[in-house]
Amino acid sequence: MRSLRLALTALVWLAAGAAAAALPPLLEDSAMLDRSYIPALMLTNAKDPARAQAAQEAYEKAWSAFAARQRGARPGDAGWAKMFDAIEKANGEARAAIAAGKMSDAHNAQEVVRHLLWHERRAMGLAYQPDLLTDFHATMELIVATAQGKEPAAIGAADVATLRRQLAEARVLWQAVKSARWDPAEYGLDGARLDAYRAALVAEDKALDELAAAVDAGDGGRIANAAPAIKPPFAKAYAAFGVFPQ
Repeated sequence: MRSLRLALTALVWLAAGAAAAALPPLLEDSAMLDRSYIPALMLTNAKDPARAQAAQEAYEKAWSAFAARQRGARPGDAGWAKMFDAIEKANGEARAAIAAGKMSDAHNAQEVVRHLLWHERRAMGLAYQPDLLTDFHATMELIVATAQGKEPAAIGAADVATLRRQLAEARVLWQAVKSARWDPAEYGLDGARLDAYRAALVAEDKALDELAAAVDAGDGGRIANAAPAIKPPFAKAYAAFGVFPQ
């Protein structure tokens, strides 16, 4: 099974290398922005306020550069202009929350940025690899929430049915992540970050398989362990698109 999974991963990356077209300007700029944005988002979930502050400052510099290039890209589009205003409001809220030591509030504000940009790229029909991870993230969080905080004995037939439905949706979304045709070099992924992304794909496959087996068995104890275990590999895959401060 492990060798088959690795072979399938290799095929995905062969397909990825075959992607021909260069990224459109918005996606090229989005990839550059995400190298700073993703660390800012993820470090507010960590326990290092100093690194979170440094990451936010780096992100806001990157955002200024992104905005300078992209704000005027769609003249007459009121929704596009409104997105920039909303992101700058969220940036201010995140900055203030970090300064006050309210990391959860900062993280929530930063999530607004991700979803605003995701929505606009989706509306424009643009295929951006981190957006596929964001698609998966929403269903992943529902799976975690279904089992979270419950004793194994409290995970009953209704929960199992819900998890089976959510897991089926997650499988489709995760397959979209793996089968997308894209060039890692255009996203700045190489070396250790590319290796980390590939390893995360394999780890997420394994975590989803283990959750599926637990759900099929209706085993509350296994479900309680397997449901939250699908989150760390996803986080590592998403983190690979960021460049974290040392």
